[in-house]
Amino acid sequence: MRTGYEISFEDFLRLCSDHSDESAPLLSSWFQIQIEKTRQGFLLRDNKGSEADPVKIHQAIQADPERQSTIYRVAMTLWR
Repeated sequence: MRTGYEISFEDFLRLCSDHSDESAPLLSSWFQIQIEKTRQGFLLRDNKGSEADPVKIHQAIQADPERQSTIYRVAMTLWR
């Protein structure tokens, strides 16, 4: 969905790895997943401890105009 508020998958990964304090509450609220820091970067985990697919999470955010604009505003606040 084209809204003008898209963020790339790479930017989504950057938000999760470098700005988890800002992005974690959104992901927890929207998908009941947490960001787990690792030596290699991060993992997304659901409440049962299973790994969540970042591609699918990103796609779900981009498919929802409200979520898309919210995460876009978070990113722009951090990167401007």
